[in-house]
Amino acid sequence: MDNFDRRTELIHGIETEYLRVLYYDFNNKYSGNYKSYDSIRLCTIIDGEKNVKINDNDNFTYNNSEFIVLPPNSTVNLEINVPTKALVFEINSTLIDSITKKVCIEFENDLSCDINKNILYKEVSPELHTSFEKILKTALSSEKNKEFLVDLYAQEMTYNLIRIKGVHDILNVDSNNFIHISVNMMKDNISEGITISEIASALNMSPANFSVKFKKVMGVSPNEYFTNIKLLEAKRMLKKESVTEVAYNLGYENISHFIGLFKDKFGMTPKKYMLIEEV
Repeated sequence: MDNFDRRTELIHGIETEYLRVLYYDFNNKYSGNYKSYDSIRLCTIIDGEKNVKINDNDNFTYNNSEFIVLPPNSTVNLEINVPTKALVFEINSTLIDSITKKVCIEFENDLSCDINKNILYKEVSPELHTSFEKILKTALSSEKNKEFLVDLYAQEMTYNLIRIKGVHDILNVDSNNFIHISVNMMKDNISEGITISEIASALNMSPANFSVKFKKVMGVSPNEYFTNIKLLEAKRMLKKESVTEVAYNLGYENISHFIGLFKDKFGMTPKKYMLIEEV
């Protein structure tokens, strides 16, 4: 791998209801920029090190003993000078809110964090390290119910993460941003036939202006992003419904078009996916 590309991430990332798991393997030196887009990013290193400058703040270097939490829409200038393998978790805000509301947290005292810089930089605890290993091992396995298991481990990881004092404040930075609102509208209306124009109107933006600003932040158009959300939901629905039912319930009147989109994303037709799930 020699660069960060959002479209490649969305196609090849392992994704569940709560989490997107992204793996990067840099064998050569690399210098460039990337964004955290709409999700909270938990950035870890398996081997090697990164020199980063986040949101135009000071440069620093971190390795496999540390992690970084980035709020949505952060900009990172990255420099890699040695072979580096990295693991990134994009955490759904719904999971963070759910765990925060359900559990009573005793915060740790030690913290390497600057709320004003909107990042958290911390040593990896044994509990977090175990969670990382569980998620990666399961995500790469052929386990039939791996999405379900990954989400269980994601809850454990998020619980251990928010036990660190100050994390919740960082994770909820900019929660009223139009990107967050539009993405939540997509997720909440996935079966209701909502259009990008209707989302733009609800945000008091023209469709063209909304699309330009969304793509500038997210790296893909609103339509591409919404399609990705629908296709992930399709995988869940196919466990109980027929291909035709899933297509119609997600707003696809052209079944062949739905099948083509599904195959492009997952490398197999919906029917083949159903057969694999039945094994």
